[in-house]
Amino acid sequence: MTTLYWHTEGEGKCDLVLLHGWGLNAQVWQGIAARLAPHFRLHCVDLPGYGRSVGYGALPLADMADIVLAQAPEQAVWLGWSLGGLVASQAALSAPTRVSALVTVASSPCFSANEEWPGIKPTVL
Repeated sequence: MTTLYWHTEGEGKCDLVLLHGWGLNAQVWQGIAARLAPHFRLHCVDLPGYGRSVGYGALPLADMADIVLAQAPEQAVWLGWSLGGLVASQAALSAPTRVSALVTVASSPCFSANEEWPGIKPTVL
C-alpha cells in the first residue's frame, strides 16, 4: 500500500505546495512555516518514497509529479528545493494550468551526472 504524506496548515487564501529536497522530508520547512502560514495555505508534502510517504519504489520525476498533482489544490504556487524543485518543475510542465507560479531553490535542471552534466553519480543515487 502506498501513502503520500500531506499536511495542510495556514490562513492565507493562496495555496503554496512545499516540496523538500533529496534525502529529506517535509520537516525541512518547519522553521519557515510559521512565517508563511499567515499569508498562505501551506501544503507540506513528503515526496513519494521519502519520510512518511511509504510504499513507493524508485520513480521517475514524471511519476513523482503525477502523484503529488493528484492530491494538490487545483491552483497553487509550487515551491521546491533541490529534488523538490525538479518535481515542481515537472508538475508545471505536465499540468501548467494547475501551477499558478513556480519557485525553485537550489535546483538543477538535471539531478544525475551524465556525459554532458556534472550532477550526482547514478551509483550514489
